[in-house]
Amino acid sequence: MKKRVGGGRFKLIDVLLTTIIIFLAMTALLIIFADTKNGQNVKSAKSPGAISDKVKVDKADSNFEGIRIITETSNDPLAKFAIQYPQSDSPEFNEQVKSFITEAKNSYLKAMGELTKTDNKKRSELNISFDTHMDRKGNYSFVLKNNETLRGTKKPAEIETFHLNPKTGTVMEIETVFKNESPVVREVTNRVRKTLSSTEKLQEGLIADKAQIRTEPEWRNYKNFALTDKEIIFYFESGSLKDESAGTQAAKIPIEDMNDLLKPEFQVATASADKTDGTMGSKSPSDGKEQPEAGETAGGEDGTEPGNGAGEQPGQPQVKRVALTFDDGPDPKSTAQILEILKKYDAKATFFMLGSRVEYYPDMAKAVKAAGHEIGNHSWNHPDLSKMPLPKALEEINRTRDIILKVTGEKPTVFRPPYGAYTEQLSKQTIPPIKLWTVDTLDWKYRDAGKLLEEVKKSTHDGSTILMHDIHQSTADGLDSVMAYLKGEGYTFVTVSEMK
Repeated sequence: MKKRVGGGRFKLIDVLLTTIIIFLAMTALLIIFADTKNGQNVKSAKSPGAISDKVKVDKADSNFEGIRIITETSNDPLAKFAIQYPQSDSPEFNEQVKSFITEAKNSYLKAMGELTKTDNKKRSELNISFDTHMDRKGNYSFVLKNNETLRGTKKPAEIETFHLNPKTGTVMEIETVFKNESPVVREVTNRVRKTLSSTEKLQEGLIADKAQIRTEPEWRNYKNFALTDKEIIFYFESGSLKDESAGTQAAKIPIEDMNDLLKPEFQVATASADKTDGTMGSKSPSDGKEQPEAGETAGGEDGTEPGNGAGEQPGQPQVKRVALTFDDGPDPKSTAQILEILKKYDAKATFFMLGSRVEYYPDMAKAVKAAGHEIGNHSWNHPDLSKMPLPKALEEINRTRDIILKVTGEKPTVFRPPYGAYTEQLSKQTIPPIKLWTVDTLDWKYRDAGKLLEEVKKSTHDGSTILMHDIHQSTADGLDSVMAYLKGEGYTFVTVSEMK
């Protein structure tokens, strides 16, 4: 009996132990599952690979030969970023740029991962954008700007520049551009300091504290620079000079003033030579910066005088009219071809230009103006203005107004927001009237010369405003057929300002 009772007790203990073990195992699995689920965002914030499903990567051609624009965006609430950078046909250049982007992104994501246990209601964002400069020899300078905000705290902006000879694929450094003689870097220092000390916002206490250290005669202090068609710009670490409110610290020096320090292949003609031939460094009312803000609704009265197009004349019978518009240019090849076709049909059009492209193709912008066409403002870099803070949106518009004024001598007379998107607040500002379109040829989608005419035939009627893009070669190739059709249908070509 005792044996039987004892044996039953042991069996009962075995059952209890087994039940406890199973319960503990299941509890552990549930805890692990919950931790994994709750920790997904934490992990994603630490590792770029972990948020790959939330990152969108786009690739687009740019107006600069051989250069593509890569855009990476993530809407992960704990790892939000928008990154844009250039890509070329040079593996060495691409590796350098990608290395900078990867390091900046990983640093941001790591910081986000460490902050996940704190208050995550404050805004965090990484934004990397870039500007492209081209000098008179055709070399590219790319200025990448890293703006980072962590939990509502904005970090000092970081600037990194990259340089490329697109013809040879050679990556350039500061020592590539300047002569190798030892006195050269000291003279660069002297001229930079002189420029900084005479710059209004940077006058106070420049030759002291960090400014003195940051401008010491060592090439590493001048590694972030840009060559443009008119000047050399040296960038310094944000906050390295006393006046941090001035934003990015930069010294701009005319190329002519640095000619004697440059290697022969980077030297340029003197200013006097430029003025005589009117080509290099053309001195028209160029290079300025100031423009309107935001205006009336589409098709609003603007009070501007009629342009040079073939509008209605008093006493004449009603005629069918159509306004041809071209966005996103200018482009040195396709815009030139479009101008020739418009001339062939004695037609005037409206070109809504991007400021960034006017800056790099000023001669083409001048050619559009010289041909009697209307020039409109289409922002600097084609962002969605409706999703930007008002001051930022106005900066896009004003900067474009200024470069158009500088290059052509006249401010743009109309404004078209990218994607046709704008806020009511933006529309109430004092920019030229907003002009949209009624016929979208979808040339941006099809990139097919034949499709262009098909879409025009489908939707055009008297009073139509037709949207096309002069950056697409297919649009230039298909335009002649469109013009022949419209003229055959009895249409008169007017600018958008004349279309009332």
